[in-house]
Amino acid sequence: MFERYTEKARRVIARCEASQYGSPQIESEHLLLGLLHENKGLRDWIPKASFETIRCWVDEKTPRREKISTSVDLPLSDSMRTILKAAADEADCMSYLHIGTEHLFLGLFAVKNSLATELLQRAGANPESVRARISKPSEDVVGLLQNEARFERPKRRLDQSIEIHGRRRNVEYIRDVVNTVRSYNWHWHKTIWRNRDIVINRKNGQFSLEMSLAEDTDNFALVPDGWRKDHCFICRWELFESDDEHGIGYTNGRNWLCMECCERFIQKNFFSSSYPEIT
Repeated sequence: MFERYTEKARRVIARCEASQYGSPQIESEHLLLGLLHENKGLRDWIPKASFETIRCWVDEKTPRREKISTSVDLPLSDSMRTILKAAADEADCMSYLHIGTEHLFLGLFAVKNSLATELLQRAGANPESVRARISKPSEDVVGLLQNEARFERPKRRLDQSIEIHGRRRNVEYIRDVVNTVRSYNWHWHKTIWRNRDIVINRKNGQFSLEMSLAEDTDNFALVPDGWRKDHCFICRWELFESDDEHGIGYTNGRNWLCMECCERFIQKNFFSSSYPEIT
């Protein structure tokens, strides 16, 4: 899931801030604090508040519970999943190879009713100005991006794109992911997507798809239909219970592919020759 993320971005998504607040899951405000702590250049993007002010605002809105060990693998909240998808989409639209802290910062605006969005608006930040600074970086923004651990500069992919589900996607990125999928001899089975039961750890809120854990009723609780969404491994198309094309896909028992990606790229060797769809 995090192959495209820079080292800094991965550290930010890690559980440190959530653990400090004793939260059972990683929320948008934890990501915001982590971003401002990890990449100090982002603080220039919130003109009406300092990092310390933002933390005070989070303290006012968020109860502090007993700290959780950073070794505990905390789950992502639904808001966080939306933010990560938005960050990936922003990186794709700007033709960036990596997903960095700057894309995560912009992804925070994707959840309108989140605490992070509320605080960013209060601090004078808005997605339009942030997007403009990333897509046309000035010298100070280039310097900010150069601090990303795995990249010397914001590497851009080729301009060629291909349309998937009515949206233009970068060819090189899709090709790389398709090659990853094709490198394993998976059997992809076409089936209807259904909600799945999950098991929740009663103590820390961690969830699992391993149903045998439900036998330990003192420590785990069964949540029927608790897993309600998946994404295509190639294009991130959402799969969920639906009567339209979102409701059916191909699975290897672990990952999912949407019908379009599986039939175009896996069942057929799409990239073996040039195609007019690539522009």
